Amino acid sequence: MDNNVSEQAFDVTDIHPAGSDVYRIILKPRSGFVPPYRAGQYLEILLPNKQPCAFSIASAPLHQQEALELHIQKLPDSPNSASLFDLFDNGCVDVRMPSGNCFLPEPLPETPLVFIAAGTGFAQMKSMIEHCLNLKHSGDIYLYWGARTPAGFYQPYLPVEWSARGIHYHPVVSDAVADDDWCGRHGLLYHAILADKDRLLTGHIYLSGSPQMVYTTVDAIERAGFNRKSMHSDVFAYAPRP
Repeated sequence: MDNNVSEQAFDVTDIHPAGSDVYRIILKPRSGFVPPYRAGQYLEILLPNKQPCAFSIASAPLHQQEALELHIQKLPDSPNSASLFDLFDNGCVDVRMPSGNCFLPEPLPETPLVFIAAGTGFAQMKSMIEHCLNLKHSGDIYLYWGARTPAGFYQPYLPVEWSARGIHYHPVVSDAVADDDWCGRHGLLYHAILADKDRLLTGHIYLSGSPQMVYTTVDAIERAGFNRKSMHSDVFAYAPRP
């Protein structure tokens, strides 16, 4: 955990359905400004029993930042999820931040930046991509976002807007059916990475998703010649393999 972690109260100023069962949450610190953090880091919301719940920060860091954005999936069978959304409804949460070692370096590398996300892992990638755009980074940036069905892309127009600013966006659906009328890429995320290997091989790779998804992707692309030392994920810290 970062040595400069702080704990403070944040007001919940907006809860908006982003699509499917994912909600876009806006938090504003009562102290005035958001504590400093790096693009790609996460925060922890403390439940009433003081149990921490970790969520990627979806906003890019800014000077004297006044709000943070989170993307949180509501889980109907989870007591912790119910308790969390009760806190949101009450309008205030205790937040501990920043945490996480999977963030963009400074200065940004000249080699391609490859962001690979499943589900709400998109939030972490959003922070890093928008940080790159804010800095007017001129290098190649690739986003591979995976979902089970097209409905899983809960902010579908945002990465399309990024495409107009030079981001190479590749949505990938794993379980599409005929009724989805999906014309994009099918299969697992690492299949798309391997298909585009020649453009991505020298890149810095950032992964966000379940431990199974991250390690499956890492193993597959490492076997194909990608450099393991260029791969970054919070999963390596909170769910390390033996």
